[in-house]
Amino acid sequence: MRNRTKSNIFVAGHAVIDEIIDSPSQGEPRFEPGGALCYSSLCLKSLGYDTEIVTRIGMDFPREYSKILLTEAGVDIEEWRVNDFPTTRYRIDRSDNERKLWLLAKCRDLSFRDFARAFDDATKSLPKLLILNPVAGEVSLQLLKRISKEFDQVFVDSQGFTRRFDEKTGQVSMKSGLDISTLAGVDVLKADSDELCAWTGTESKKAAIEQISTFVKNIVITSGRGEVELYMQGMLSVRARPYEVDVKDSTGAGDIMLSTLAARLLETNNMLEALEFATAASSLSLERIGLRKAIISREKISQRVRKSPVT
Repeated sequence: MRNRTKSNIFVAGHAVIDEIIDSPSQGEPRFEPGGALCYSSLCLKSLGYDTEIVTRIGMDFPREYSKILLTEAGVDIEEWRVNDFPTTRYRIDRSDNERKLWLLAKCRDLSFRDFARAFDDATKSLPKLLILNPVAGEVSLQLLKRISKEFDQVFVDSQGFTRRFDEKTGQVSMKSGLDISTLAGVDVLKADSDELCAWTGTESKKAAIEQISTFVKNIVITSGRGEVELYMQGMLSVRARPYEVDVKDSTGAGDIMLSTLAARLLETNNMLEALEFATAASSLSLERIGLRKAIISREKISQRVRKSPVT
């Protein structure tokens, strides 16, 4: 039976089985539970935020992964298991300077009905925040447009919308030109420069920002280990350089950043403070390998913020 917590933070997107190659000499890949949903729910729980999840997994999703999420993140992913699809699965090769991804399998797409719990009596009195972070096109632009009208605040990661998958190999590249009017209900859009340009079909970052800003008030632009930029109403408001760390594993760092930004902004209503919090949390996650990188303490985040404040 479902555990009906009165959560006002919903995290949506596919949970994933990741096959990760860290170095050319590794041999067999290491297997990890992944996807933004796993990293986000685990991180938010470790920081004291309860979440609801909207996802799909197949029969091949390991039970030990489900146990980790139930024990450490407080979410029961088993209720989202389906019989007729595999779990979304990626191969990630991060052994070279440029990370490469291949989509090996994809679970059932999400539908409007999957979000029904957000609209039941248990959540009517609460402001509802949605962190929408698809990884493989499991959320359509039509669903994005429809679902964003039902939440008070909507945070979107671009990756699952802008990725294109080779029909034969599954290798990931970028689309070019999407219907940006579907972003009209989005409060914060996260993207790197390539994803930003993929939305608009232009090679100009500046032009992409101008076009998207007609629909989205806040755009957070990341650049791997480099600077994070915040554009508000089309104008550059903050350029933050994350604390420099010895990167052990970058998988999931962007997911942790968006989820902590959303939760902290809901808590403080202060974008600058939320960005400081999220940037520090993301940099801390880079120092660990695997899913448990998402378990972060507020004390460590505060220490990191003091060392590298956003200005």
